[in-house]
Amino acid sequence: MQSDPQRRARGAQKIGEILGQTPEQVERSLGDVAPQLATFVLETIYGDIYQNTALDSRTRQIVTVAALATLGNAAPQLRTHIGGALRCGVAREELVEIMMQLVPFAGVAAAINGVAACREVFAAADKA
Repeated sequence: MQSDPQRRARGAQKIGEILGQTPEQVERSLGDVAPQLATFVLETIYGDIYQNTALDSRTRQIVTVAALATLGNAAPQLRTHIGGALRCGVAREELVEIMMQLVPFAGVAAAINGVAACREVFAAADKA
């Protein structure tokens, strides 16, 4: 996969804004095993998809949190994006309500796991 400096720069700016991460952090977390995945995350997800103005970053984080909680197998990513949602102005009460909204559509277990992830992120934020 050929890296595109412009897409990378846009992705670096957006991932910093939303998740508070640098490209180097993304590359450290993925690059040793899957450098193409790190490039995809930076350039395609944050450099392209997140650049579309049809949804603002706050709304994108709400959708992302709901999707990850529904999956039920993405706890680390869910915690990361709950933190991102907080950075984008989503209130704690809204995040808990997102988990409640999952009950009729994704099940009680997904909601409970989502609330547990919220608890962890909120506690870490309170300590910071």
